[in-house]
Amino acid sequence: MPMQRDLYPDDWKAIAFRVKTEANWCCEECGKSCRRPGEDLLQFFERLNYFPLEDLFEHPQRWTLTVAHLDHQPPNCDPANLKALCAPCHCRYDLKQMARKRRLKLERQGQLTLNLGGQSDG
Repeated sequence: MPMQRDLYPDDWKAIAFRVKTEANWCCEECGKSCRRPGEDLLQFFERLNYFPLEDLFEHPQRWTLTVAHLDHQPPNCDPANLKALCAPCHCRYDLKQMARKRRLKLERQGQLTLNLGGQSDG
């Protein structure tokens, strides 16, 4: 699902930057170092000094640090609800929560949820 910018607070970029900086630009799930703002691919490669260069150039998005809302509620920017994740880890996290995210989106659009005898989507 694409990011719905209108659901995020006006200062989201500053909040996300703080979370990433506090994580030292490393994924809090797998520990992978990620590119810092303004760091080109060669600078990044030189900083890491161990990397398969061709993989970096073919898939640079794998080393992009993102910030996940653990409860999938963009307005909830409590630090305990935010986690710095590389793009692959963020995708894996979101995939595990896809049914919940779909339900939350429908609720935001004004659709009500039904309690089907205690069934849960995640």
